[in-house]
Amino acid sequence: MPNAARRLALAGLACLLLAGCGGFRGGWESVPYFADTPPTPSKNPSFLEATPNPLPLELPGLRLQVTLDNQLRTYDIQLYLFVLPLYIDPRDRYWKNHTPGKTRVYLTVTPAEPGFVFRPAQAVLAIGNRRFEGIAGFDFDRWDREGRRVGEGGTWEHRPVATELPLDAPGRSYYLSIDFDTPVPSPESREILLDLSQALGSPRHSALPLIRFVPMRWRGNYS
Repeated sequence: MPNAARRLALAGLACLLLAGCGGFRGGWESVPYFADTPPTPSKNPSFLEATPNPLPLELPGLRLQVTLDNQLRTYDIQLYLFVLPLYIDPRDRYWKNHTPGKTRVYLTVTPAEPGFVFRPAQAVLAIGNRRFEGIAGFDFDRWDREGRRVGEGGTWEHRPVATELPLDAPGRSYYLSIDFDTPVPSPESREILLDLSQALGSPRHSALPLIRFVPMRWRGNYS
């Protein structure tokens, strides 16, 4: 076979192999909700359904998304040509928890009006009959070398929030997080509560209600 034809055939084979690689993974996660009616999973979810972003919780004056970093991966299977398994990992793993012994809650807060303030030390995470106060808060954004928030350039980082952070730009999404000094709770637990009533609020509005969590399975695919 001429060299040019051989190179073309090898390139085609490489593309076929790359296109044929896939797989799937899944497990359990805690999904937040207000009030007394938890969300319900889809009755007929696709086996390769990707995990959606958490649904926003609509509140007077702001939109809030909450993610607990206790997503548990219970299986991970990678396939070759969608048939032959290349890698199988059946171990339970908190694969998004980057600090063993700590639990982090991520908040995406989009205020519709000025006046809201973030005070991470006043947040409370309850797991059963145990209560944990926030030990650290962070603001994720793009910063320059002088520590100023910038729209372009700079470096994406989680910057500590000392005591409080005014959320003074209506319509803008703030990417905040709070650390609690406890190992992540099981995502199959129904006894997880997050109290932000003193940690996130505005004098114009009543205190935020308790945020509860319901266990729900998640599924994702490799593409």
